[in-house]
Amino acid sequence: MAQITKHPTIECKKSIQAVHDAMYVLGGKWKISIVASLLFGPRRYSDMLRDVVGISGKMLSRELKEMETNLLVKRTVSDTLPIMVDL
Repeated sequence: MAQITKHPTIECKKSIQAVHDAMYVLGGKWKISIVASLLFGPRRYSDMLRDVVGISGKMLSRELKEMETNLLVKRTVSDTLPIMVDL
């Protein structure tokens, strides 16, 4: 009995589409730098602002909100004084 396999062209198109999706989500000037900062573990907003040289606070906030919407980062608020927010 012959084994049914998926057509290689379809698999190639799916792989290319996955790359395009990743590029769309991680596109822009700052997202890769933000991800690189997070590779060292959970970071506070102020730590990330220092890590990502050249980014403004407004832009970091905007990028993090977009990344949270896309489920790339998780924002955790601690019940401490002062209040800590880890990403």
